[in-house]
Amino acid sequence: MNDETLLAEFPYLDLWLADGTILYSNIPHLEARRLKMPFKVQRAFEGEIGVDFTDVSSEDYAEHGFKTDFIEISFPLLHRETGEVAAVAQLREVTGSLEKDLWSLTLSSWATAATIGIIVMAALFGIVLEGSRKIERQGRILSRRLAQSHQRAVRHRELKAVAQRASLSVTEFTDKHLRTIGTDLHDGPAQTIGFAVLRLDQIRRLRTKGAREEVVAEIETTLGGALSEIRSIALALVLPDIEDLDLAQVIERAVQQHTRRTGIAIVVDSRLEPVHAAPELCVCVYRFIQEGLNNAFHHGLPEGQTLTATMQGGVLKLSITNRNPTDSAEHAKHRGIGLFGLRARVQSIGGNLAFVQKDGTTRLEMWVRNV
Repeated sequence: MNDETLLAEFPYLDLWLADGTILYSNIPHLEARRLKMPFKVQRAFEGEIGVDFTDVSSEDYAEHGFKTDFIEISFPLLHRETGEVAAVAQLREVTGSLEKDLWSLTLSSWATAATIGIIVMAALFGIVLEGSRKIERQGRILSRRLAQSHQRAVRHRELKAVAQRASLSVTEFTDKHLRTIGTDLHDGPAQTIGFAVLRLDQIRRLRTKGAREEVVAEIETTLGGALSEIRSIALALVLPDIEDLDLAQVIERAVQQHTRRTGIAIVVDSRLEPVHAAPELCVCVYRFIQEGLNNAFHHGLPEGQTLTATMQGGVLKLSITNRNPTDSAEHAKHRGIGLFGLRARVQSIGGNLAFVQKDGTTRLEMWVRNV
């Protein structure tokens, strides 16, 4: 115990006997004194080695006059011959290096815990931030989809209203067209035939053969005119056989029929490929050309009538142009029943119709998508 190296680490040594007497101590005034035996020393007499921090509340701590903590190591000393526990040695080790190690370990533990905590918090923050951004993105997407849904709903209501107006227009057009046909028949062929019937009464009163033949010839001429007028009306109502024709042939057939009826040459600029379309589209194209050319013939100048037909990107566009004598309201009023019904017909197949009068020129256009 006089070794300086040993004393630097273990400055105090006590040897205890089983009755609590301190057999040896490097604190001289404690030798041969009997004190209350610490618990670890008692266990050492049972053959167990004990290591623990100093109990500052124990009697031997006060008797030793210690002011600091130590690590107390208690181990039994065995009799050389019998092997029984003869005494117990109690060494006290200074805790400076241990406290330094513990403090270093505590600091490193705190640093490790702080680092792990920062990493975990950063990871959690990143997860929460990414979740927040994803929620914001989803919110923006949902907002756009909601706006699109509102737009589609508005568009749907508009299209529904257009469809209802078109259906109503077709009904009104049909009624007006039937009234027009009835008026044409009544005021035209019916009046002519009535006039011929009246002339038949004159034949009975005539006595000379020459006079009767003259009246018969007049009646024959009158009935022939009525028959031609009835045929013209029927020809305008019945479409030619266009089921097996492509769009270019339908346009050509409509122009040829108009030319035969009116004798007016039409300038045709058709850039259509031989494409077969749905029957309702062919009928609409035929009626568009028929109505447009008839309007140009009745309300425009005889020359300068032009028909243009193009197909680009699945969009069919037809345009009829003619020159007007004037742009007065007198000619603008002719947009009535014909164009009204034609617009309803074009809209019924998803197309659009435009009628423009400007600078002495009238242009009637229709276009249909996804042909």
